[in-house]
Amino acid sequence: MSFWRVRIRPLAWLRSLHAKLFVLLGLVTSVLTLAVAYSIIRNSRKELESYSRRLVIETAGTVETDVVERDPTFKDPDKLDQLLESIAGPDRSIFQIDVFKRVGRGSEVELVRSSGDESIVEWGPEIGSYLSLPGPQAELVDLEPAGRAWKVYLPIRTHKPGQPPIGLIRAYCDLERWEVVWDNNLKRTLRTLPGVLLGEFILLWLILRVLISDPIEAMVIAMQKLERGEAAVRVSVRRSDELGLIAARFNGMAIELQRAGEERETLIHEIRGLNANLQGRIDAALSELQAKNNELAALVERNALLREELSAQERLAVAGQLTATFAHEVGTPLNLMTGHLQLLDAQKDLPEKTRERLHVIQAQIQRVGDIVRRMLDLTRRPQLLKETQPFADLLADLEQLWTPTLAAHGVTVAAKAPPGCSLNVDRKQMEQLFLNLMNNALDAMPSGGTVHLTAQPSDDSSPDAPWWELRFQDSGQGIPRDLLGQVFRPMFTTKPEGKGTGLGLSICREIVRNHGGEIRIESTEGQGTCVIFTLPGALTA
Repeated sequence: MSFWRVRIRPLAWLRSLHAKLFVLLGLVTSVLTLAVAYSIIRNSRKELESYSRRLVIETAGTVETDVVERDPTFKDPDKLDQLLESIAGPDRSIFQIDVFKRVGRGSEVELVRSSGDESIVEWGPEIGSYLSLPGPQAELVDLEPAGRAWKVYLPIRTHKPGQPPIGLIRAYCDLERWEVVWDNNLKRTLRTLPGVLLGEFILLWLILRVLISDPIEAMVIAMQKLERGEAAVRVSVRRSDELGLIAARFNGMAIELQRAGEERETLIHEIRGLNANLQGRIDAALSELQAKNNELAALVERNALLREELSAQERLAVAGQLTATFAHEVGTPLNLMTGHLQLLDAQKDLPEKTRERLHVIQAQIQRVGDIVRRMLDLTRRPQLLKETQPFADLLADLEQLWTPTLAAHGVTVAAKAPPGCSLNVDRKQMEQLFLNLMNNALDAMPSGGTVHLTAQPSDDSSPDAPWWELRFQDSGQGIPRDLLGQVFRPMFTTKPEGKGTGLGLSICREIVRNHGGEIRIESTEGQGTCVIFTLPGALTA
């Protein structure tokens, strides 16, 4: 896997320690390999030259031995011809051997036999000077038309000490054959060298990968896991070098961190237990106050709900508290005024004209009282008139009410309910409930959409006390999660100014609660809203 990662991210690999060591050691090994190859090639040439030199010297020594032992007086040249033909020739490394004998006691010599063409053998009086050599003498000479050869002079000496040489041997070793061998070795070396270098690079890559990169990568991965909170991570690098020491130190640190984490979790658990106990005590101390606050909030919500049609209910909800205050503030002075008028009217000595005026004043005060009482009647909760309402009939009447509005807004309604679904509810309040929900859905779907209205038996339903769960779901904009807890509060609205009063859902909740049911909202922003509420069902005969 690491290899492929390097191929995919070459720039990242070039910045790694593996790349730096690979390049550095690759250069060093390449230089050393080339130096060794050069040294081998050079020494090989020297060895070939040295070997060919020894070969021609040994060959000359062989001829010397044979001459001394078999024919030291050179009386039988034919035997010498057989020897020379067996060890020298144009197709051999020793391509020519010339044998000279000493004439007289001076330094003159004459040719006895040659392995080559004797008519072209070159020799002169200067050759006799080589008789004084203590041993063989080799020298490199150039051949015609090309090439080089070893030329060796070896005096022929008898076994008798103090005797002068009896002759001279001149041998030639052609280096052309050895040059071919050397060239073949050179070519073979040059062909092998790239493979050797490539093998060195691959081996170096693998060694660095196994010895350095893989352990470092394992430690880096372990560190990353440790940063993410995986305290049980360990590095499986078991070596006795520096990397093994680092891995051991890291594992020790991870163990300490894990132990510290466990101690921290234990401490946090204890703190949470203490917090829970403390919270329980706080909750117990505030339970009474919370209950009173809930009652007060419920009272405020119920006082704000309206009972008539949507438009009248919105106006009465705003005017309800004002009406009650007005009735209290005005009713008390009116009662006092009425009492004083009755006291004045009871006086016997009042003029008739004054008494008539008192009656007019009392009549007007009574009229104002009647007006105040009628205003108070508007704010009182209406009595529920429950009766069996088949859901299909209620839905048909609702469709007549909202069909024109739905068509104008491009909204369709998909209703689904069991055939025997009947509700025991106030028909008028049900119309107001569904009209409020539909108005909210229309505002949430300005570009049109679909409203799904379904009814199914509630989980708490029984044959003796049937209950139905109704779902009113639109495909509109939805409600933000942080506002879901406030949608039933009176005067709270998410609509723009002038588009709503914030009373629709609070009226819906009051209607459902008056029927003994519960209501809740599920919504996802951008995916629509579903209002779920329960209503009592009608008992079947």
